[in-house]
Amino acid sequence: MHLTSFVGMSQNEPNIILILTDDMGYADVGYNNGSINDIASPTLDNLAANGTKFTSAYVTHPFCGPSRAGLMTGRYPHEYGSQYNINENDMIAGIDLSETYFSTVLKDAGYKTGIIGKWHLGQSTTYDPIARGFDYFYGMLNGGHNFFTKTTANGGYGGAYNRDLVEQKAPNTRGPANEPQGEYITDLFTDKAIEFIQDAETSDDQPFFLFMSYNAPHTPIQALESDKNILINDPYNFDYSANDTRHTYAAMVYAVDRGVQRIVDELAAKGETNNTLIVFLSDNGGKTVNNAGGNNFPLRGFKGDTYEGGFRVPMFMYWPSTNSGEGIPSGQTYDFNVSALDLYPTFVALANGTTPNDKELAGKDILNHVQNNTDARDGESIYALRHQASNKLGIRRGKYKAFQQTTNSGNARNWYLYDIEANIRENNGQALNTNIEPYKSILAEMANEAYEWSLTHIEPLFFDSSGAENTWNNNHSNVNSGKPDTWQERLFNGYTLSIDNIELNQNIKGYIYPNPVLKSELTIKFHEKLNDKINIIIYDNLGRPVQTEMNIKQSNSNNIDLNLNSSIANGTYFVKVISGQQSLTRSIVVQ
Repeated sequence: MHLTSFVGMSQNEPNIILILTDDMGYADVGYNNGSINDIASPTLDNLAANGTKFTSAYVTHPFCGPSRAGLMTGRYPHEYGSQYNINENDMIAGIDLSETYFSTVLKDAGYKTGIIGKWHLGQSTTYDPIARGFDYFYGMLNGGHNFFTKTTANGGYGGAYNRDLVEQKAPNTRGPANEPQGEYITDLFTDKAIEFIQDAETSDDQPFFLFMSYNAPHTPIQALESDKNILINDPYNFDYSANDTRHTYAAMVYAVDRGVQRIVDELAAKGETNNTLIVFLSDNGGKTVNNAGGNNFPLRGFKGDTYEGGFRVPMFMYWPSTNSGEGIPSGQTYDFNVSALDLYPTFVALANGTTPNDKELAGKDILNHVQNNTDARDGESIYALRHQASNKLGIRRGKYKAFQQTTNSGNARNWYLYDIEANIRENNGQALNTNIEPYKSILAEMANEAYEWSLTHIEPLFFDSSGAENTWNNNHSNVNSGKPDTWQERLFNGYTLSIDNIELNQNIKGYIYPNPVLKSELTIKFHEKLNDKINIIIYDNLGRPVQTEMNIKQSNSNNIDLNLNSSIANGTYFVKVISGQQSLTRSIVVQ
């Protein structure tokens, strides 16, 4: 593979290409496949090797639609009612219009924006790609499509997966895509991506954003025979004799890889390689059940889980460094935790865009941290919560992973806390003993913050099926009703914050570090400058104030450094920050 190119036209903002695969497992790219040795992705492997590989990258939900909503909005989908997929036949539903997508911000910043492939965020003109900041769209508005166009050959799905592809051009052109018959859809999408890049390059100084949203290797499991043949002959010689589904699945991945090679070649031909950031990841973990072909090794679980296999995904960034100091380090492995939420602020910062003043974001610009290989989320948690008859919660912070789920009747099971670096497979027999310190306090702190996060959730605005809606109604109370025995109280099983005099609203954005607090000093980091003086109250776990600090001025760095009273012993405490009419509550562990 040829990655060297001429330096492109001079422009301050780089092109951005986001490649998102669908249901690709952690081991479903060559560079993560290891000793399994049954996946060929030479282009992706070379881009990863010449860029930065992320070993602990997470998405916001273990299912397609909510994960994509979190990616585009920079917020967890539960907070605006998008915690379920949109039903394939629902032509009205969509993501709350008050949520500005980063595609809109990039377009406003002067980018030509395009998406090729899967959308799954609303099928009406109110919620389609043109309405959400894209200049061009070619693909399916629903959640999937047969891989051979205009045919149900090779075990195709019916219904929505047979719908005509759609082509849209801003401001309001929308119609059938005039798709050819019998063409392999992954190749068709790559063709359209090449056309978009060529069209974008006719504008001298306008950078482009391309969202390459392949639906592979999502079901139906369909591949070209030519790709299947490549994998069983030189130079690969893979043996799929025991698993034809895996053979077909691997060929689907290989087709994506071929397509990415063509995109890379087009960038090189246009002299744009050094001026383009390429980000690759999957929308959730691989589907390993029901003969779907995925592999999440060495992770536990699969698509739909909040074990690691459900929402920890393969990811890399590629952008050759230049003399100006821009770019992504080559040959680097980034082992710190990152979230798909972080792409929104990272892309906007690269584009010199302006996020709306009222736009809430849960991610952060990680570019400098990646370039310097420092922890962008030191002391901060990443969450995944799937609502079903048995609610599932996963929390990742630093090297720790907490997991909890309820039974089908809604009763809470035992919590598990793993050192995920030592126990990546989440083996319950190797779980940490949370009856002893420091693990007891670490779990309490993680669970308390997750509970506080859950209080920001709202009722779903739509469901993927009547069965999902019935399950919700049978197993969940209104999340804001204040009724006893809510789904939160059952799921969090003793870790609910119930101190009456501690208000849990979060209209101040910030966090506390280090946490757990190993010394007497902690720092409160605010995401923005507060106009009023700040009061801080620290409560013990019985709601008794143990330290009060009044009329504190915020430093220029938006930080407050605080020394804890010597009387504060090891354990869990709650820090309440008040500034005018605003407040923030965070739990801390002192050890």
